Amino acid sequence: MRPITALPGKPPLLERILSNWFVSWILIPAGLIFFLHYFIFSAYHVIGSSMVPTLHDADYLIIAKVDRSLNMLKGKKYIPERNTTIVFHYPKQPELEFVKRVVGVPGDRVVVKDGSVRVFNKDNPQGFNPDERHEIEGTYTMGDPADNPVDVVVPNGNVFVLGDNRTPNGSSDSREWGFVPSDDIIGNVVLRLFPFDKVRAF
Repeated sequence: MRPITALPGKPPLLERILSNWFVSWILIPAGLIFFLHYFIFSAYHVIGSSMVPTLHDADYLIIAKVDRSLNMLKGKKYIPERNTTIVFHYPKQPELEFVKRVVGVPGDRVVVKDGSVRVFNKDNPQGFNPDERHEIEGTYTMGDPADNPVDVVVPNGNVFVLGDNRTPNGSSDSREWGFVPSDDIIGNVVLRLFPFDKVRAF
């Protein structure tokens, strides 16, 4: 009987891939960073004062993208809840990114008049003040309220946003340039990391 020499088998494909230094140290970490950045969270710093007193210039924020990503995977439009602070691409200049508060969601009628904001919908036919749950600065942003009334119904797949700084010309928002489409929303603010004495979860 002739002796048989067993040839060493090849390691599994996954093991061979992971043993490659370029894959292990470059491709996999890069892919993980891309996945986390695009689908899970991102870091941003605030420029400007349109969200004073809630956010200030140079605040360092963490933006959650999980809800947007899950809706995208389901083929649905992501519509954040009212009063959520979101980061989005400015519809008229998409390379710019803004941070504002959601005041109106699809189906809401938003009325901005005489220095006040009211939202009307089927659950609140008499309207309500969406600012009651948080502090705002001033009462209006666009100069003389009598000259700039707003009365709109938020269409499907869009939101109506305002800055929290309502002093004259304190914020450029939906009163000036219209609604924010769901596809332009990047995520919602969940944490302020800096300044360290003002760390806060949203």
